[in-house]
Amino acid sequence: MINKLSIQNFAIVSSLEVEFKPGLNILSGETGAGKSIIIGALNLLLGERAQTEMIRSGEQTAVVEGIFNGIELPSTIAKEIDIETGTEVLEIRREIRQDRASRCFINGQMVTVADLKQIGQHLVDLVGQHHQQLLLNSENHIRFLDQYIGHRRALSDYREKYDRYQKARSDLRQLEQVTAREREKMELYRFQIDEIDSAGLSVSEENDLDNQLHILENSLELKSAYFQGAEELYQSEQAICDRLDEVIGLLQPLDKYDPELKDNLSHLRDSLYNLQEIGRNLLSRSEAIEDDPAQLEKTRERLDQYYELKKKYGGSLEDLFSYRRRIESELQGYTDNSDRLANLEAEIEDLRTQLAKLAEKLSHKRRAGSSKLARQVEKNLKNLLMDKVEFEVVVTRAEAPEGDCEIGDKTYRLGPDGIDLVEFRFSPNPGEELKSLARIASGGELSRVLLAVKSILSEKQAASSLIFDEIDTGLGGRAASAISHQLSALSHHNQVIVITHLQQIAAAGENHYLVYKQEDDGRMITRIRRLTLKQRKQEIGRMISGERISALSLKQAEELLKQKN
Repeated sequence: MINKLSIQNFAIVSSLEVEFKPGLNILSGETGAGKSIIIGALNLLLGERAQTEMIRSGEQTAVVEGIFNGIELPSTIAKEIDIETGTEVLEIRREIRQDRASRCFINGQMVTVADLKQIGQHLVDLVGQHHQQLLLNSENHIRFLDQYIGHRRALSDYREKYDRYQKARSDLRQLEQVTAREREKMELYRFQIDEIDSAGLSVSEENDLDNQLHILENSLELKSAYFQGAEELYQSEQAICDRLDEVIGLLQPLDKYDPELKDNLSHLRDSLYNLQEIGRNLLSRSEAIEDDPAQLEKTRERLDQYYELKKKYGGSLEDLFSYRRRIESELQGYTDNSDRLANLEAEIEDLRTQLAKLAEKLSHKRRAGSSKLARQVEKNLKNLLMDKVEFEVVVTRAEAPEGDCEIGDKTYRLGPDGIDLVEFRFSPNPGEELKSLARIASGGELSRVLLAVKSILSEKQAASSLIFDEIDTGLGGRAASAISHQLSALSHHNQVIVITHLQQIAAAGENHYLVYKQEDDGRMITRIRRLTLKQRKQEIGRMISGERISALSLKQAEELLKQKN
């Protein structure tokens, strides 16, 4: 249970400390006094989101602290969060700071908000007006039923396997996508290697093709120039070779007079020989070169093939061949994921089989427990002056043609809670058809149904703290008295804290706290104090008659308090 709550610089609270007692604790006060602030502070200790707007104006830090006694956390949670809980006392501190992130501490050890929220579920069960929405959403009904049945271990076993099942399915989808991409890539590499190899590219051929292209593109000009050169060298009437031969003939008889002339004649004879050879070569090239448009087109096409493949695979032949070597290495190192896929598929099938069996067991327990829960809720509602009410817990199975598992001749979709859908149905008057609770129940009826359900569930759980935040809104008279009796009975085994505006409920409390505003240094602040018997009479009188407390309202308050005793 919650033993002490301390609040500093939170909303309009400057400094507030309150010790709650076992049994039924009542919080009352005028509208706007700050009762919701106390609930907000408690919510922070249970892991709700913190906002800097919660800090009191002009301050830098707000602090909320709570001491919880008799706490028995599941060992798995204590181990996961790694906190010491041997003393069965938890001291929780929450700091909200203007300039930095909020901080959470459990027994002096810093924890995350997620850790705090996880632990908070085991500390306090807070039921407020907005918690009535839990009943309006049929998805929550299965959780109420499971809490009633108490098959926590079976449900935990199912959810552990369901989480593994979902992870395995996710892993399979990812592996299938990766495998498909890898297979596509390997197929592309094989195609590219075949395309490169079948082209038969080489550096020497590319050079030869370049030279051949230049010749073919300029064949007529080259043929003419070669022929004209041959003519000028040794075929025309004034050919260079003929004239050089004449020079040699002129000088040859004179070499006996000048020894140096022999060397010059030798060079002239070599030049004549070379020029004759060049002339013959030019004539041969002139005859060999042809104007061949077909060969020119073929050469261009082959060089275009070189260009396209170089552009596609790297920009140069060296880059192209380097790319080919790399993808061939990847192909040789490629390992198919077939075995991993097969193992995951087998794991999924095995988990699916196990989940189907577990889900069917859970379903049988829910069907067996649903009628018992319905009868107990009806009984509690009768105690809350809903004598003619009919209540039903309907358990159906989520059939789906494309579901995950087969049970018998039907296919169902597996969910985090199994294969069941649970809905609370309600008929407030005899003869009326039972319909969805959300469709026909009024606000006051929802409050009583929620109290009836929570009362039953509290009997199934270890003693804990339950906080009811104005669930009596819209009720009065005999219904309020009936709720006060129910809350009083509930407090015999649980610490119950109730925020109320109804005198009947306030009078049923064993401990009564007044939340009020007080001016301090020109500012209004929220305070709280535990009331004496005389002060309780005054407060309940105010709740009966309003601001002006009359003798009659005080008399009525006294009678209500006597009835409690």
